[in-house]
Amino acid sequence: MITDIAALAADPSPLARTITVDGAGLSIRALLPGDGEALVAFLAGLSGTSRRFWHGDTDHEVAAAGWIEAIGRYDKLRLVAVDRVGLAGVVDLSLSLPEGHEITRYAEHGIHLDPERTARFGPCVADRWQGRGLADALIPPAWEAIRRLGRDVVVLFGGVHEDNARARRFYRRHGFTEVGALDMWRRL
Repeated sequence: MITDIAALAADPSPLARTITVDGAGLSIRALLPGDGEALVAFLAGLSGTSRRFWHGDTDHEVAAAGWIEAIGRYDKLRLVAVDRVGLAGVVDLSLSLPEGHEITRYAEHGIHLDPERTARFGPCVADRWQGRGLADALIPPAWEAIRRLGRDVVVLFGGVHEDNARARRFYRRHGFTEVGALDMWRRL
């Protein structure tokens, strides 16, 4: 069952599913080449707080174009939740652990991250979906994708802001353990 990002880009159907959250139907699937406009709208629609806690203030069109261009390449897999309006959520998964980032930070706490077994995880839901259960519903498909890619350890992509108490509670509820001021991790 282990596959790779290129194989999932060629055939993303193993990741696709339909879910119901707060009475609404959504589809969960891999980001597709035709999602550029919807991704720009998703990024532009995030509040300043959501952008600060997730990917910061970047040029939405440039970021979306880069994400679309990276489909099936590099180390990234992005899952999206789609509702009747557009993209309702994005899960950013990465299979790389650049030296000087997560590997170094976790090593400072006595934790050795194996790059062959560890994935980085960064979810974000549209403001209209926050507090409605979508982030919780994105966990099982994200874990399935990570396992499909042969990984069994998850760390937060870039860590979590110290002042983001809501996110910290969410991650603890989903089995993450805090490591220092920024980092949280879990085994699948």
